[in-house]
This record gives sequence, structure tokens and C-alpha cells, in this order.
Amino acid sequence: MSYKKLGIVVLLVLAVVIGILIYVRDHVIEQPHPAIDITDLSETYQAAEEIAAAEAAREKTDNKPAEVVTPLPGDVPAVAILFDGLPERPLAARFIDVLAKHKVPAVFFAEGTNAVDQPETIQLIRDAGQELGNYTFVGVTGLDKQPVEEQIIQICRAQKVLVMLSGSSPQFFRGPKLQYGDEILKSVKAAGIPYAVKENVRVRMEAITNPEAAVPYAASIPFGSILAIPIAHPVEPIAVALVKAAENKPAVDMKPTIKDDNAVKVAVEADMADKLDWLLTALESRGIHFAPLGQFRKIHYIPSIPLPKEGE
Repeated sequence: MSYKKLGIVVLLVLAVVIGILIYVRDHVIEQPHPAIDITDLSETYQAAEEIAAAEAAREKTDNKPAEVVTPLPGDVPAVAILFDGLPERPLAARFIDVLAKHKVPAVFFAEGTNAVDQPETIQLIRDAGQELGNYTFVGVTGLDKQPVEEQIIQICRAQKVLVMLSGSSPQFFRGPKLQYGDEILKSVKAAGIPYAVKENVRVRMEAITNPEAAVPYAASIPFGSILAIPIAHPVEPIAVALVKAAENKPAVDMKPTIKDDNAVKVAVEADMADKLDWLLTALESRGIHFAPLGQFRKIHYIPSIPLPKEGE
């Protein structure tokens, strides 16, 4: 056989071998599924589809407002615990340890922006069996006073992030300094959230300076209460407008790391988890048990109408 013919045969064999290897690679060996990069939600966290669906639902004449979760009757020796704002991971881990110690179910109401920045904290909460709630996208104050469009955006974007990071859809909504009425509750329901939550006790953690101080503080809490523990300061609407302006600039990276530094995080005291421990211990000493928020009363909320002043 001539060298020319031998070279042709070798090339043909190599071509066949390479073809077989390519086929095995593409069709036989299992390829890993591409992972979702939760650190870059530049497109998905905008929740365009969810916002459009909620706006359409909001306009339907049969769109009913979300129900409001309210305290139990005063003769029920139970309370519910919730956190307003997502703690940083070290504090969240300490809270979870304290909750586990006292066998307390709780709801962590998380801002969408903080959830994006702390996916490991969201997973920590979920792995502990605790629940997540929607606290608007940036923790904006007075959302009920904002246009319906802004209400839908804030709620849907937070919901989208929390669903992506936790794998489940939050069933409860809250907002800082928010007054419930039909308009905001219709926006909540249109965004796919069945319940809004109205607390009757905002815990003043600064008043619980030691285990002894926790006892009279716990004694002042009525049976059947919903206790809200503040973690983050609310964001004023003007700060939200600044974030939007930044997002509209084409040169800006659209990752939701614009916390403005959310300008929102409270300087959390190092012993906040200890204070929670002291408070729960004091409540237990009164014979109070801790109930899931879902077991509390759900009503169609009618805002109280201020009485007219004398002479009006």
C-alpha cells in the first residue's frame, strides 16, 4: 500500500473516531443543567410578567381584597412572632437558634433587595422551617399612599425574588407604616398574596435590657397578640425614586444591590437575640404558647373611621 493511500485510511479512521467521541459526549454522557445565577437577577428580578398579570387582575371587577390577619380574642393564651426586615445572616442564625429553643414558629418579612443580597440567609430561614413574608421590594414606607402601579411593582418584585430564592410563594404581606384599605389590599391579592398582616404590638427591644426587665414587659402584652419585632428602618418614597432614576441610566449595573445602602439597616444591637430569648422566656412563664401566624383570625378589613371633632 502506498503512503498516500495509507494516509487517507488513517484520516478516515481518525474522522470516524472523532465522530463517535462527539456523539458520546453530546448524547450519552449526561450534561449538567446550567445553574441559575442568583447573584445576577438583572432581568428576572424586574418581574415584568408578574407585574403585568397583577395589573390585569387588579382591574377585574371581581378582584377581591386580601384578607387581613388580626389578633386572636383576648382570652386565648397565645401570641404570634414576626420580624419586620431581613436580618443579616449572623443575627438571623442566632434568632433561629432562639426560636428553636422555645419551639416558636415565626415569619420573617423580607425586603426583596435584601433577599437578593443575602440568598444564604433566605435559605437558612427556610431550612429551619420558618416562614418568609413579603415586606415590599425595598421596605418602602406608606405604600398605601402610592399609586396602584407602584404598589404592584413593589409587591410583585419582592414576591418574585422570594419565590426564586426560597422555592415557595409567601402567603403573607406587610409594609412599613402602612394603613390597610381596599385599594392596597386589592393590590396585594392581585399580586397573588392572600393575606396581609396587622400587628397589635411592636416590640420595643430597647426596653428589654435584661431578663428581669423582660418580665414586666411580657406582662404588658395581651393574650392573642401579634408581635412585630423591627429589624430594618423603612425607606421613604423619595429614596425609591432615586433608585429608579439610577436604574434608568444605561451605564448602571442592574443588579439589585442598590441598597442605597438600602439606607435602611438598623444598627442592630449585638445582644438582640438574647433579648428575644428573655422575652420568650418571660412569655412562657405566663403560660403563653406560640402559634403559627396562619392560625390567627382572618377578616375582611374595614378601616376605622375617625370620629368627627366637636363642632364639625
